[in-house]
Amino acid sequence: MSRLLWSLAILLLVARSVMSAPSCTAVVNEVQTCLGFLQGNGPSPACCSGVKDLKNNAKTKADRVAICNCIKNALSNVKYDPKRLTLLPQKCGVNYNLPPIDQKYDCSTIPMERVLHAKAHKNF
Repeated sequence: MSRLLWSLAILLLVARSVMSAPSCTAVVNEVQTCLGFLQGNGPSPACCSGVKDLKNNAKTKADRVAICNCIKNALSNVKYDPKRLTLLPQKCGVNYNLPPIDQKYDCSTIPMERVLHAKAHKNF
């Protein structure tokens, strides 16, 4: 628990440096309700609400990169399966793509949501 508090403190400092992006505090609040799911349980209603909020806050590529970096930092000291992160939107009924974010994931490579959908439609 103390690791999570330290992570939150670090995220607050990072959030101040990114003025227009969603705040890391908000992202952490939304993601922390999903820890149970990331560790093998089902998603809670609060978790699914957080996933919807993440989607609504990801308006630009910069927003998506900032959200990714916040998630990456927040989960840096937590044991979880990054592949489960990609399942969250589907399990919550949210049309949103989350990559398998772990400490090695390069958040600057995250695509825009529209690009993902455009590529998906070309394959059908």
